[in-house]
Parts: sequence; C-alpha cells; structure tokens
Amino acid sequence: MIYLLVDNTTGFMGFIYDIIFILEALGHVGLAIYTFVEVLLILPPIEVIYYPLVQLNTDTWYLYLLNVVFFNVLASGFGYFIGKKFGYPVLRFMASEENLEKAQNLFKKWGVLAVGLGAFTPVPYTIVVFLAGISKMNFKKFMISGFLGRFPRYVLGGYLLVYIVDGINSEVLNEYMLIMSIVGMLLVMLYYVFQTFYNFYKRNQQA
Repeated sequence: MIYLLVDNTTGFMGFIYDIIFILEALGHVGLAIYTFVEVLLILPPIEVIYYPLVQLNTDTWYLYLLNVVFFNVLASGFGYFIGKKFGYPVLRFMASEENLEKAQNLFKKWGVLAVGLGAFTPVPYTIVVFLAGISKMNFKKFMISGFLGRFPRYVLGGYLLVYIVDGINSEVLNEYMLIMSIVGMLLVMLYYVFQTFYNFYKRNQQA
C-alpha cells in the first residue's frame, strides 16, 4: 500500500518526485524554499532534497548545511508565532478543552525535550512547531532546543554521505525517506480524524 502511494509512476503522491526534481535543479534556492515550507506544512523531510545535493557537491556540502539550518530556524520562528496566534482555535475543533489543557501542560513540562527529539527524529516537525506556539512555550527555549535537535541531524547526515557512505543511490534514499514521512503523516492524520469524530460523538452524548 505504501509503495503504491510513493511509486513515481503509479502512486497518487508520485507528483512529489516532480517537485523534488525541480527544486533540486534550483540548487540552493530550491533547498531554501523547500526547507522553509517543510517546517510549516507536513511534507516529506528536507533530506529528500538535501542529501542528493550533498552527493552532487561533496566539496561544498557544508554550504547546503548552512542553507538548511538558516532557513529551518527562520521557518521555525515563523511557525511558532502562527501556532501561537491561530493554532488553538483550530485544534479546539479536534479536541476538548480538557484534553487540550492536558496536552498544553505536558508540553510545558517536557517542551524542551519534545522539541529536541521532534527536531532530530523523522516525525513531522510541523506539529512540534505549532504545539510550541499553542502552548506559549518560551520562545528562546524553543528556538535553542529546535536548533540543538536539527543541527546535529543535518551535520550527521551530510557527513555520513560525504565521508562514510559511498555510492548510495539517491533515488532509493529518496523513496525510503518518502515512505517514512508518509507513514508518519498518515498516522498523524488518522489520529486527528478519529479524535475529531470521537469528540463530536462525546459532545452529542452530553447534549
């Protein structure tokens, strides 16, 4: 099933390949655009463009690293304020006040760890960014913990491709990253769909 989603000829999400190839051809500009948008929307991770560009330009791979880090930080700050201003009213339709309050309290308590792990792992970072804004997490702590999670991730990935791993197929790598990210996106979407229906049912029962 997942293969059918990401296959570049049969999958209905195969159009992502075309977008990725276009942005790859734009080099630093394409990487900057995708990096900024990826933080704000639930999309395949930045590595689907970052890794191939690093492979093609191993002598100057650190410039792509700086590009990714800079625009990631910029988009994270922007996403935080979007979540702070608009995130709560949107989530209010999906969850009860009680559940939202619990989630906010948990995020306030474990926010730094949650942001750091969310930034380092392949989970959709968009959710972490918006939750940080919704819970009104300290902005400096959010930015620092996000940077400390994402910077090592991109350094490690770029370094492995340039100095450790030799001859890895970028198409195979892209497909793997797409599969992992789509699985994560589907799980998140399913959770919120079921949560929305459950809350709607619960409210009708109480009415």
